[in-house]
Amino acid sequence: MNIEEPIEEPNPDIDREAASSKVPKSKTSYAIFPLGIFLLIIAAGLIIYYAPASWVSDDSYILSPGSANNTAQAIIVDGTEIYPPEGEIAYTTVSIKRETTIWEWWKAKRDKTKQLISPSEIDGGRTVSETRKVTQFQMDQSQSTAALVALAFLGYEIVPEVDGAFVIRLVEDGPAEKSLQLGDLIVEVSGEKVQNSEDLGDLIQERQPGDTVEITFLRSPDPLGGSGADDNASSITETITLAEHPEKQGVGFLGVVIETPVRADVPFEITIDVGNVRGPSAGLAFSLSILDVITEGELTGGLRIATTGTIDRYGNIGPVGGVPQKTEAAIQSGIDLFLVPPDEYVVAYEIAKERMDIRCVQTFTDAILVLSEYGGNGIEIAELVGESNIQFSERPIDEDDGIFTCAEAELVKNG
Repeated sequence: MNIEEPIEEPNPDIDREAASSKVPKSKTSYAIFPLGIFLLIIAAGLIIYYAPASWVSDDSYILSPGSANNTAQAIIVDGTEIYPPEGEIAYTTVSIKRETTIWEWWKAKRDKTKQLISPSEIDGGRTVSETRKVTQFQMDQSQSTAALVALAFLGYEIVPEVDGAFVIRLVEDGPAEKSLQLGDLIVEVSGEKVQNSEDLGDLIQERQPGDTVEITFLRSPDPLGGSGADDNASSITETITLAEHPEKQGVGFLGVVIETPVRADVPFEITIDVGNVRGPSAGLAFSLSILDVITEGELTGGLRIATTGTIDRYGNIGPVGGVPQKTEAAIQSGIDLFLVPPDEYVVAYEIAKERMDIRCVQTFTDAILVLSEYGGNGIEIAELVGESNIQFSERPIDEDDGIFTCAEAELVKNG
C-alpha cells in the first residue's frame, strides 16, 4: 500500500515568528566575539605594561645615561692649601634599573642610549645588598688609589699601609668564589703569614691542584661597604681546595685578584664624598681632580672635561663598561673633552660623532699630556717637582701580546 503524505502549505505568520526568534541569537553571538578580542587586548597590554622583563629575556636590567659630576666639589682636603679650579674634571655615571617591565624592556631595545644587560653581569649572583657592599668597597679603593697616584706624581713617598692582601676581584667559578668577598684582607695561608700580595702568590703557587689550604682573612661587618682593614673587622678561616692554574700546568690556583694595601705618606688628609655613587670607574677622575685641587693653575686649561676608567697604583687606566651611556651623559652635560681607556675608545668615538672630543689614554701621565695639549698646566707641575721630561706611555701594535693599546684602538677606529 502506497500512502502519500499530504503536503502542508506554509503559514506566513508562523515563519515570521520563527525568523524573529532566531535573529537575537545571531546578534548575541556576534557581539560576544569582539568583546572577547577587546578583553584579550586589554589583558595583553596589562601584562606587557606590568609583567617583569625577566619573563621574556635574561637581559632584563637597563643601563641608561647617568650624569657627569664635578669631582673637585667632592674632594675635601685638610692640612694643606687648596686651589679650587675654574675648569672641571667630571666623573661619569651609569643609571641601572633592576626592576623593569616588558614595556620598559621593549622601549630600551629601541633606544641607542640604553643597554640591556643580564643581572649576572652586574650582581654576579650576589644579592642587591651584597652587590652594594662590593661596589662601595670598589669606590673606596678607587679613591685611595687615586690619591696615591696623584701624590706620587708630586713626589710623595708611597709606603705600606697594612700587612695582608686585599681581594679586589674574584675569578668566576674559581675555588675562592664561594668563600671570599671583595674587600676581604687575606692574612694567612695554612698558618703562614701573608704580608703582601707577593707572599700570597708564592704560598698558593707552591701547592698543587687539589691541595686544600686554610685561608685566614679579615672581613668588615659593615653591610654597606668597608674592608678587612677596618678596625672592627673580624677574623675568619675557610678551607678551600685549589684548582689548576689556567696558565701554569700543575700549579695551584685560588681564583682571586689581589692588591697590597698602600698609602701615600703625606702630612695632610684627602677624602672624597660622592654620596651614593659606587664602583671603581671614577679612579682617573679622582686622581686628576686631586692633583688639580692641591696645585696652582688649571690642569684642564679651564675646560670642562670628563673621564671614565679605573686606575691602579702604578697609574695604569682600565675599562669598566657602560661607556655608551657615559659618553651620552657627558655630551648631555656639555663636556668639551672625554678621556677614555683604549678598550672603550672606539665605542665612545662612534657615539660622540663629533659632538664632543674623545681622546684615548692608557696611563695617568697620558691624561696629563693630553690635557696639556688643551691648555692644561700638567707639564709645568711635573717640572716643578723635578720631572722635566714626562712622555706618553708606549703604544706597541701587537695583536698577540694580549694588551690593547691606544695605537691599536686608533687603527680600529680608522677602519
